[in-house]
Amino acid sequence: MPLVTVKPKFQVTIPAKLRRELDLREGGLLEATVVGDGILFRPKEVVERKERNASADRIASILARIEPLPDDAGRSEDEIMEDVIADIAQARRERRDRET
Repeated sequence: MPLVTVKPKFQVTIPAKLRRELDLREGGLLEATVVGDGILFRPKEVVERKERNASADRIASILARIEPLPDDAGRSEDEIMEDVIADIAQARRERRDRET
């Protein structure tokens, strides 16, 4: 497991292997959450509010027309949408990697 050093102003450098795996770029955003005795960083993308509302409405209308998978039983729409967005981001990274 890679180690990082906390530098002045509490900056840390994310190891190159992890940056590549997550397709992190300079200026990208990470959401930080305290988890147990550690910190979890999740990549986040900023979406314009109008665009986000339109996208969320489209996704919600699609979800309303389909039967949930057994694995999704008991999960909120927000949890499912987070997974869908993560899947889309992963597919885009894979497509971008194939194109380069």
